[in-house]
Amino acid sequence: MGMTRQPTIGVLLVNFGGPQSPSELEPFLRELLSDVLPGPPFLRRWIAPTLARLRAAKMQGPYEAIGWSQVVSTHHRQVALLREALGPEAPRIASGMMFTAPTMQDAVRDLGDVERIVAVPMFPQYSLATTQTAFNLAWEAMGAQGLQDRPITWISSWFDHPDYIEALATTIRTGVAATPGDGPLHLVFTPHGLPRSFVTRGDPYPEQIRQSVRRVIARLGWTGPWWLGWQSRVGPSRWLEPSTPDVLSRLGTEGVRRVCLVPISFLSEHIETLFEVDVEYRAIAHAAGISHFGRAPTIGEEPHLIRALADLVTRAVQPGAPSAGCVRCLLPQPDAFRRLPACPTCGFPNPAWLREGRAE
Repeated sequence: MGMTRQPTIGVLLVNFGGPQSPSELEPFLRELLSDVLPGPPFLRRWIAPTLARLRAAKMQGPYEAIGWSQVVSTHHRQVALLREALGPEAPRIASGMMFTAPTMQDAVRDLGDVERIVAVPMFPQYSLATTQTAFNLAWEAMGAQGLQDRPITWISSWFDHPDYIEALATTIRTGVAATPGDGPLHLVFTPHGLPRSFVTRGDPYPEQIRQSVRRVIARLGWTGPWWLGWQSRVGPSRWLEPSTPDVLSRLGTEGVRRVCLVPISFLSEHIETLFEVDVEYRAIAHAAGISHFGRAPTIGEEPHLIRALADLVTRAVQPGAPSAGCVRCLLPQPDAFRRLPACPTCGFPNPAWLREGRAE
């Protein structure tokens, strides 16, 4: 009896993207604003170009100060390490960015004629603003190129993966060791924030951030004080609270003199870490009387991150691996689960990429 041939597999890694030169800044902002602005799509597409021009004039200085975005270049190095970790039998890997090149269309084209796809977000915590948007864009690109009939395993999040937690712990140890001064040290976890309206829609991101924080605190055996603040608020709407600047100001007024910030939601250095944290938040801390300011580096190419990604891919490509899973709690579900309007476990609406996709 002959052996059953296994289908060829392609891995789609989705990420945010970022402008790597002045010519990419305005197009990046235009695509980003077209997605995040409130209102119907036609109105967003009409308003976004004007707002992108105005925003680009404001953001060019900060981007120039940090040498432009490192997201895409770091991503490519992470992918190279992932291929190496998976070995000579590694599946085909393609990268798609949400708002810059390589685009989702590029990634789907790179997957070519694979017979099965595993979609992996470079966002450990699931959010409507990141993973769901990225998967939406990937699903649309697959439809445009005739790949929506391929079985797809969607890995919704991996905020609690032991190797991800160890990678975080390693960065925190580095940040703590590099923080100047003596005396009590306060850790301030500073994930990217989110409008409160996303939470009312059931976005699991805030709770997954909190679970990641709890797990890394336990992994470190940290007994000192720690705090959680949300950064990067834009616009007039209400965002998650407290904000990181508010946390720093309050700690300063309470006499705290030594802090180490932990950009927990970032896998690579961003404008939000290299400028917002390192420049703006450092100034806020010093103005509040916090004389010793440190920061943990982002995870970048930390070996435990690569192990986590390799493990996610290896388990997903095994024959019989679940192709559907609850977005919020990650429980494996039968294929019939994906056809329902909402998850029977947690009530979260099943997005189109999951509801309409095909299992093996």
